[in-house]
Amino acid sequence: LAYWKKARAAKAKGSETLLAADLTSGVKRAATAPQPTFGDVHYGPYERNVLDFWKAKSDQPTPVVVFIHGGGFVSGDKSKVRDGGTVRQYLDAGVSFAAINYRYRTNTPIQDVLRDCARAIQFIRSKAGQWNVDKSRIASYGGSAGAGTSLWLAFHDDLADPKSGDPVLRESSRLAGAGANGCQFSYDLLE
Repeated sequence: LAYWKKARAAKAKGSETLLAADLTSGVKRAATAPQPTFGDVHYGPYERNVLDFWKAKSDQPTPVVVFIHGGGFVSGDKSKVRDGGTVRQYLDAGVSFAAINYRYRTNTPIQDVLRDCARAIQFIRSKAGQWNVDKSRIASYGGSAGAGTSLWLAFHDDLADPKSGDPVLRESSRLAGAGANGCQFSYDLLE
């Protein structure tokens, strides 16, 4: 019962995520995210192929959680995660954080939208040395389209192409974990 009360209170305050640590801590959370360490970084060739990255303070490579916004693949923006204390929660726990934008399906097929998100994961891996990222501990989450995309990335075959001329595409697209809130059961339109 205490968990559900805290979960409802967190949702009422606009929090996207309730961590297990939130159940026992009385720590006050910031109302908005700090400025990203790297903002509006282009991870691909298209206008909406941009991400924000918050680097956690650590001497060792850090895990990364990637927020993929919802919006039915026709709306939404990475800036949604800046409201509430989600980013600060992860940074305080020593976890770096990223939020991505992707092309909308009104301009490109859904398969390309999903591959935009995979490329964002691959891009973050390509920056591991510069951004102090542990390549083996990258996860994503989101709601609606972001939730479905996170699950697609988690269960889809790795898209890494070791022979690609593009060094980003040589990186793995696999996730160590995925979180989903209100997602679709399939992107197979024939099911």
